Amino acid sequence: MDAEAIVIGSGFGGAVAALRLGEAGVRTLLLERGRRWEIKDPTANDTFATFRRPDRRAEWMNEVSKTPGYEGIPIGKYAGVLEVLPADDLTLLAGAGVGGGSLVYGGILIQPPGDQFRRVFPPEVDYDEMDRVYYPRVRSVVHTVPIPDDVLNSRYYAGLRVLLDQALAAGFKEVPTTTGTGDGVCRFPMAVDWDIVRGEIAGTKVPSVIAAEFWFGNNSGAKQTLDRDYIRRAEETGAVEVRPLHLVREVADGPAGGYRVTVDRIDETGDRLGTEELTCRYLFLAAGTLGTTRLLMKARAAGTVRGLPDGLGEGFGNDGDVFLIRTTIPGLTNPHLGGPGAVAVMNYDNPVRPCVMMRAPFPRFAQDYPKLDAIGTFVFTLTAHRGRLVYDPAADTVRVEYRPDSDEPARRLAERLNGAGGGTLSSVASRTTGHQLGGACMGVVCDDRGRVRGRPGLYVVDGALIPGSTTCVNPALTIAAIAERCLDDILARDISRRPEAV
Repeated sequence: MDAEAIVIGSGFGGAVAALRLGEAGVRTLLLERGRRWEIKDPTANDTFATFRRPDRRAEWMNEVSKTPGYEGIPIGKYAGVLEVLPADDLTLLAGAGVGGGSLVYGGILIQPPGDQFRRVFPPEVDYDEMDRVYYPRVRSVVHTVPIPDDVLNSRYYAGLRVLLDQALAAGFKEVPTTTGTGDGVCRFPMAVDWDIVRGEIAGTKVPSVIAAEFWFGNNSGAKQTLDRDYIRRAEETGAVEVRPLHLVREVADGPAGGYRVTVDRIDETGDRLGTEELTCRYLFLAAGTLGTTRLLMKARAAGTVRGLPDGLGEGFGNDGDVFLIRTTIPGLTNPHLGGPGAVAVMNYDNPVRPCVMMRAPFPRFAQDYPKLDAIGTFVFTLTAHRGRLVYDPAADTVRVEYRPDSDEPARRLAERLNGAGGGTLSSVASRTTGHQLGGACMGVVCDDRGRVRGRPGLYVVDGALIPGSTTCVNPALTIAAIAERCLDDILARDISRRPEAV
């Protein structure tokens, strides 16, 4: 076999799997469709594209930009960091590159409260254990720190201070953690190196976090990305090889047991350089919700993997995402500056459903709101609403059947803030998400440790495993913590008993 284990995808599930397999001495290939993005000069915008000047580095294989708010800009086909997937009347966002979604997220690693976690996850997933073991383990690798006072008090975070003040005026109490009950506001730990942000403010690093750059990458290196922690440590074990620009086309049963993976080696413009077949004993799917589910559904449709369970494609959710803009807010908000997150307004007592609000600046808001009196926000709502993914064999794609249902709780929270501190609800949109979840859910397709039912050696360890929601917070931390939990059990029960792996 070419490797004992193959991991497909290098995001929050795949990176965890690669590190833990490598530490266990399991010879592992980590396959990633995108390229490596190494920041060689943190004083210039030389690595990633920017919102101010999108170019081919911005998007995965699009000739013209499809990023919401930047549609129609010619950029040129390239292995850029952000995949934009039109899906019926939704737009889905996903990372592409070594580090996966960490390249394009905002550095928001936030822990959900236990009472709501238990409403979504099966009882086998013990929240107390997650809180005691797995959430801290992820934070020990991806170092997280709350926003410091001096950065919060800079002009770049004026809007964040306004949001915090309005939440306090609306009766939200400042609390030390996001894991409690009832309404509150919290400065939670971010995967951001605030010393580098201080360098941006001082002019020794290129303005990136303070310039609201995140979807297309972060040129100063302030955002902590998986290629620089989990994946670097995985490679340092000597047991893990990372292969960028390897686009997986098909998974199948192996000719002598295990699994076979068909891969196109591509260049940075997407041209195929060659195709190869790789074999392994253990296969870990971490290609993202759509990527993982598509590979499994394709394998079932083509009969290349026998005995796949029913339920593939079910349990799809958007993590209750809503993008909400409030305007005519008293005071300067600088809606085009500063990074997302850092402060969470936790409306767990919302009369419709629990939700959490975080500020979301975008550079274009300087033109959209020239009075600089707006606040853009991401709102995440706890929703039991689910859709499904349907495989189209002719196009080799999955179709999303889902209608968001989370506008109303977001509106209620906005109205409460407007009533206390002033402002007008300008826009509520729930058609874009980078937090798609489900399709190969635990309790349906997989067990609660990511094992695909009836298929020894086949595992799902990414967002496809999560049952449609991570309980009204961003999913990155929970995906990684669940992957840590899966790998602990898989290594103890499935792999480490083999002499060559100990």
